[in-house]
Amino acid sequence: MLRWLVGLVLVGCGPVSSFRPASGLMADRRIEAGFGLAEVSARPYVTEDPASAGQAWLSGDVTRGFALTGIAAFDDDAAAGGLAARFTPVRFDRFVAGFEQELGYAWFATSTPLAVRLFDQTWLYSAPRLGTWGADMSFMVGLGASVRLYDGLMLRAEWQRSWQDFKYYNRRDHRGLAIAHQFP
Repeated sequence: MLRWLVGLVLVGCGPVSSFRPASGLMADRRIEAGFGLAEVSARPYVTEDPASAGQAWLSGDVTRGFALTGIAAFDDDAAAGGLAARFTPVRFDRFVAGFEQELGYAWFATSTPLAVRLFDQTWLYSAPRLGTWGADMSFMVGLGASVRLYDGLMLRAEWQRSWQDFKYYNRRDHRGLAIAHQFP
């Protein structure tokens, strides 16, 4: 236990997936809690194993179009906590776009979340992101789907590609699944 706590203080990691579409909360909901797991592929020209990571979050609308999120990210070696602030000035019935800033222990990122509603509460989303991966800058772009299963329960699947330090040989693919619940 002590070893884990020392590791938590000395080492940090950022979230390897978004899992939080720009669509945000449904109109009659105030808070979303979620948990997701992601697998990150090895780089193509490096001998390394794929990695797994997870994250949990709690999001809430401060006002319609402005949300705050607490994020916990973890893997087998480290854990970190942080906050995200998302502003979504573009909001139509089937399209939402905005800006998001994340800041946490040993990571920061800025992204442009976009979402397109297909039907009901089924959204396709992306969030091109510039941020840190370890000590290096990284660019990430991906595609996700959020499907309402029942009432406020959402299932999310996501794929991202990242380029650590902007080098083609540092390319990684991220694949993840998450579940979230939106509360009134």
